[in-house]
Amino acid sequence: MPRLRRIVALVLTLVVLGATSASPADADVTCPQDWRPAEPAAYLDHDGAPTDPARPLPPSPGPGYRAMHLFCAGRYVTSAWMAPVETPSTVINLGRAIVAGAQWPSVVPAVNPAVGITGLAAWFWATPDGGTLRLQPGNGPDLDVELRVQQVRWRFGADIPGATGWGVPYPTPSPVRAVFERSGTATVTVEAVLVGRLRGEELDVEVPGSHRVVLRYPVAQVRSLLHAG
Repeated sequence: MPRLRRIVALVLTLVVLGATSASPADADVTCPQDWRPAEPAAYLDHDGAPTDPARPLPPSPGPGYRAMHLFCAGRYVTSAWMAPVETPSTVINLGRAIVAGAQWPSVVPAVNPAVGITGLAAWFWATPDGGTLRLQPGNGPDLDVELRVQQVRWRFGADIPGATGWGVPYPTPSPVRAVFERSGTATVTVEAVLVGRLRGEELDVEVPGSHRVVLRYPVAQVRSLLHAG
């Protein structure tokens, strides 16, 4: 009599052994601002390398402005236009540009199983890549900036509900989950929502910012096999 067997062993192996996680630094960081000339006037990626294709900075606010990259403790933070003359308004504008374009602190997304199975929920979570970042005055304007990731938003693609929250690392079932119905490579977009505080003698203002981290997630389709009993 024919007997229907599903490939349960494969699914269990992927769920138990397929956790993909990272161990990013989550300690608070305090460092002086390290400004370096940006030639060309374009943003860098998270690792401080040129993007492909290049992401140019917005047009210069005025004559004499210099395109600069901002680093902290050797890590790339963002790029911005620096005014030729430091005034209270140009300092505030630079601070807002730092928060709006900051790529660090960030998050590292992870998922279990490492290879998705169509029709089976995948569990997602994020860990902080850096805690609260305190950018003290360095070789640039007298501006003290504090940055931290406040929230994480997930987008899994069309027809799949998004989610908000850090999620919970495997093996605990994460409330951030998605079920993919098609095989292939899914593009999971993780938005790190930042809160930045600009500090100074006459300035203490919070401004929002965010950036996106993309996770390419392979999804396979498991078919039932029919065996003769």
